[in-house]
Amino acid sequence: MRIVEKFAVVMIGMGILAGSPTGPAHAFDPAQVFAKEKPGSGAFLRFFFKARKEGQEEVAIDALKYAAEKGDHGAQWKLGKMYQTGDGVKVDHAEAFAIFNKIVQTYTEARPGSLDWQLSANAMVALGRYYLKGMPEAGIPRDLDQARIMFTTAASYFDHPDAQYELAMLYLNGDNPSGYGIQAARMLKSAADNGHVGAEARLGYMLFDGSILRRDPVRGLSMMFRAQRRATGEDAKWITDLQEEALSVASEDERRAAIAMASLVPAQ
Repeated sequence: MRIVEKFAVVMIGMGILAGSPTGPAHAFDPAQVFAKEKPGSGAFLRFFFKARKEGQEEVAIDALKYAAEKGDHGAQWKLGKMYQTGDGVKVDHAEAFAIFNKIVQTYTEARPGSLDWQLSANAMVALGRYYLKGMPEAGIPRDLDQARIMFTTAASYFDHPDAQYELAMLYLNGDNPSGYGIQAARMLKSAADNGHVGAEARLGYMLFDGSILRRDPVRGLSMMFRAQRRATGEDAKWITDLQEEALSVASEDERRAAIAMASLVPAQ
């Protein structure tokens, strides 16, 4: 079955085209079918998920590409993540980078609280992470200045917790970590307040360690305990390792007090 015919079958099932799955149907013309739909309406993504659920993978992806070309940020973000992870398409980091960059180019037009607002911030973080590590094989240079710009904008303009965390780690891993320690702590606090589990763990360790902030081992350990309770996936391992490192040098009184403090504050 040709792609055009697959579109027709799925759209008939969705009530978008006239006809039946076994009978004749009009050929799919995205310009006509979506003529009244504006980018951001959600129609493109609804069609994508419907087609994918019904096993029409090629149809779903082609529809998503059409929507992305029309400037639908939801479709662009989904398509970019698909290229980044290989979800239904071949991994293509250059294409993912280009798509994320398209979203970022219009970030000033996003309204606070809207989907475009969130996606613009997400795209900035994605670009920042690409710049942070670099990917020469995809034509993406390692550029810490650009990474810092992406993270700083997303952290301050959008109050994005992932950007706040990444910016804090840039400060701490830079050439002068002690000189930027307070800025890093502020970013970690903002991210932790926004629910970022890694930021809570890092800030807790900074309080326990006392090399940058005034040492508060009980509060620091309690924050690590709370973060460890909420952590999942890869975060769970490194946060557990960080917590165990602190516990290995903590006194018995500090451990007991921290456990008691953490138990009084429910995990978010």
